[in-house]
Amino acid sequence: NGANPLPIIIPCHRVIGANGKLTGFGGGLPVKHWLLTLEQALPVSAAQQLALF
Repeated sequence: NGANPLPIIIPCHRVIGANGKLTGFGGGLPVKHWLLTLEQALPVSAAQQLALF
């Protein structure tokens, strides 16, 4: 919804879909991808993510 004015500080962009794919982000998916790349935090496979829980 774009309500987060400081996504680099308040990391709502780190939320990924249940299937491991990038999903909705108020700033757009290219910005979400850029932020995750900047943080070197692009998601690994869905199976690896789900194994964390």
